[in-house]
Amino acid sequence: MMSRFSHPHFRPRHYLGGSAVIFFIVLLYSTSLYEIFSVGGDYSWEDFKQDDYVHQVITFSFGQAFLSAFLSLFIGVLFGRAFFYQSFPGKSVIQRLFSLTFVLPSLLVIFGLLGIYGTAGWFSRFIYWLGIDWKPTIYGLTGILIAHLFFNIPLAARMAQQALQSIPSEQHRLAAQLNLRGWQFFRLIEFPYLKSQLLPAFVLVFMLCFTSFAIVLSLGGGPQNSTLEVAIYQAIFFEFDLPKAALFALIQFICCFVLFGISQFFSTPPETVVSQRYIWVNRPSSAVKILHIFILVSVCLFILMPLINIIVEGISAPQWLTFWQDPQLWKALIYSLSIAPTSGVLSIVFSFFLLLLSRQLQWLHFPLLATLIQSGGMMILAIPTLILTVGLFLTLQNMNFTPAHLFVIVVLCNALAAMPFVIRILNPPMVQTMQYYEKLCLSLGLKGWQRFKLIEYPLLKVPLKYAFALATTFSLGDFTAIALFGNPDFTSLPHLLYQQIGQYRSQEAAITAFILLSLCIGFFLFIERNKVNYD
Repeated sequence: MMSRFSHPHFRPRHYLGGSAVIFFIVLLYSTSLYEIFSVGGDYSWEDFKQDDYVHQVITFSFGQAFLSAFLSLFIGVLFGRAFFYQSFPGKSVIQRLFSLTFVLPSLLVIFGLLGIYGTAGWFSRFIYWLGIDWKPTIYGLTGILIAHLFFNIPLAARMAQQALQSIPSEQHRLAAQLNLRGWQFFRLIEFPYLKSQLLPAFVLVFMLCFTSFAIVLSLGGGPQNSTLEVAIYQAIFFEFDLPKAALFALIQFICCFVLFGISQFFSTPPETVVSQRYIWVNRPSSAVKILHIFILVSVCLFILMPLINIIVEGISAPQWLTFWQDPQLWKALIYSLSIAPTSGVLSIVFSFFLLLLSRQLQWLHFPLLATLIQSGGMMILAIPTLILTVGLFLTLQNMNFTPAHLFVIVVLCNALAAMPFVIRILNPPMVQTMQYYEKLCLSLGLKGWQRFKLIEYPLLKVPLKYAFALATTFSLGDFTAIALFGNPDFTSLPHLLYQQIGQYRSQEAAITAFILLSLCIGFFLFIERNKVNYD
């Protein structure tokens, strides 16, 4: 009987690209993890049990992630319901603006939030105008929760809205005939569809908040509000205590690995979503409508005000002419515009070769191996970029870094961090291309570059553009890798913005934030223009 590996269509050279990517990723991460584990070997279990700071960091990491996920999900579901049932002018514009939060750099949002909720922010001035003797503070747990809510409320609302869109119109009509309203309507009609999204959404938001770095670093307000990633950064950058950093990195890896396993276990395949124009819904009562309007206005103000503040502060800054003469700005701008697209291209190449190998194995009836390889690319989510960066730092700590070396390291870290999102975008169309055209390509002898040019690229052009724009935008706003390796000779716009905020150079930070927001909006408009629904 002929083995599947002796199949006439099995050619080992077709698997070199994907195999090389897997080998490189495994080698890179195993080397980094080995360095982390080996450095932390002197720290005993007894030391761990007696170290109150470690316990505090772990407790705070889980506590703030739980609160952030719970509040994001609660407010997101309320907003998603209100957004689904209410029709108003500009609804599509609000939906696109909320999608923008997904690609905004954390430090950019932090600057906008400081302008609203900081000591001299809009909210503080409004409180003073009302004659209330109280000054709000954005630092500490409050600021961390506010920033996490900014990023995750739109995500939770989107998942809730998708669940509500999957409710058939017949159920809405039946509920109207039976006069099911309020709690009974939610319990019998909506909740069965929402519950399939609630737990996966909670685990996803919890994991994003648990691995939050720039937000906690900027708004934590001190060691008492540090998470594991911030503790790793502080142990290396301020104390140069490598064993302590290695211990925190090990704990972070274990926690993220468990969280990733939970998210994969509870993740459900996407359901077919009916377009909203074909869904019949019963009009809510006047009281419910007023509540929906209040929720919509409150959340929209919460999301849009920081972005408006960035634009207003940037345009009104008096130092525009002198700021453009600053060589540090041009250096950061050039490095950002070089790092971001390079990382985007590299992420596309890595993901494409990995998916080529996965789909070919699927075609040859190795579904388990194909799924394992694809999950290997998604497993990058379980190992945060900071852990990879720390491992590379430990491996190369005796090396005399030049800007070229740092450029390669940061590009590589950013490309790998974007790979899970690129894989999710490219996988469905690449699998469909294999299913529809594989036999045709085999009969015509199309392979290699000719197959890609004639068959693959015309069908993958739009998702490739979307994936490239998304990966590039992620890299443009990334702060994790550059935070560890950045220096005056090698910087980026987020790194420069962090330094300006820390040194209270608010006017210069306003211009930097405005430039960064303009670049992100430009990439976002490109994404929206080429957007394809692969959720």
